[in-house]
Amino acid sequence: DLSGCLNLQSGGIYYYFKDKDDVVAACAEEAAIRLEEKLICSALKDIENPASMLKKLYAGCDEMASTMKFFASVCACSRYEERLRPVLGRLAERYEKYAARFASELHCELQEIAPYVYFAITTVTDYMIFGEASYIEPQIRLIKAAIRSILEKDDTERTI
Repeated sequence: DLSGCLNLQSGGIYYYFKDKDDVVAACAEEAAIRLEEKLICSALKDIENPASMLKKLYAGCDEMASTMKFFASVCACSRYEERLRPVLGRLAERYEKYAARFASELHCELQEIAPYVYFAITTVTDYMIFGEASYIEPQIRLIKAAIRSILEKDDTERTI
């Protein structure tokens, strides 16, 4: 069916993938990339305004919840564990780069913001999987306060 949807001959998908599990792993990696683009990259655009950033982040999370649930379900399945290990490794490397980009945008040291970036990723993941905002409000308040503190420190240093 997938070959047909892609206008390939029957079984043509196996020219690109070894088996169905490879297709699922590739779809999971694509899901992770789409989640990052929609959520992390858009958050970087609004980093100077934490309230606006979080409002847009919630909207993006609501839009991408089914994608996250798919990604999480594939990651939770032992059948795909070996095939996803490199995917998750690449994901972890990108998270480090995102933390560095947030540090650059906020004009702070990486170690100052990195824990909050990783915490935010986990928090929005929980929100997308469980769909309950009240569940993550304590984490959101902490992240927002940390960003505001860094922004205020930066403003103070600019005026000195």
